[in-house]
Amino acid sequence: MPETLLIHGNPLIGLYVRVNEDVAFIGVRDEKAKRIIESELEVKVTRTTVAGSELVGAMMALNTSGAVVGRYVREKEIDRIERKIDVLVADLNINCMGNVIALNDRGAVIHPDIDESIAGEIKDFLGIDVAKGTIGGVKTVGMSSVVTNNGALVNPNVTEWEIERIIETLGVEPVKGTVNFGSEMVGTGVVANSKGYVAGRDTTGFELGVIEEALGFI
Repeated sequence: MPETLLIHGNPLIGLYVRVNEDVAFIGVRDEKAKRIIESELEVKVTRTTVAGSELVGAMMALNTSGAVVGRYVREKEIDRIERKIDVLVADLNINCMGNVIALNDRGAVIHPDIDESIAGEIKDFLGIDVAKGTIGGVKTVGMSSVVTNNGALVNPNVTEWEIERIIETLGVEPVKGTVNFGSEMVGTGVVANSKGYVAGRDTTGFELGVIEEALGFI
């Protein structure tokens, strides 16, 4: 059976964790979560806050090339993250960069209201294609999707136009689904890379099957 998890008694594990192919950042001290994430995703876990928040999954966007955080990140947090990966501090009023960027190692779909100059910085820093868009009509694309190098689970309200944008930009074929017994904001309930995934404890067996299909594990 796939591993499911609560963090602080909460199945919204995607709010607390951000992961790439090699490392996971988690905002809380939780040895069980650390052990499961390291085992299932084959990564090393680093504990940090971002802008003083434990909600690292919401506050940080991440792929193998680097991490993107908002302007209110603290110097000691940057130092801790940079021990593992390069960091771009985006000078935006939006602080929750994990909420507004959906990315893998090929590309990123970003919140449509992000300035072109910041979009250009993200493109240059990560060395990937960047396109503005929504997923399921939702501007917070990072929480309306779970994207890896092998696949994508997306909000079930995603349109054909949005699907084409994901395929063109991220190079993966998205699959519609939900998590945690019907939540459409799938990024709140799944943490994944190309090697594995962990879902929130309230995720049903049917939903787990869709997640495995979407992310290329079956």
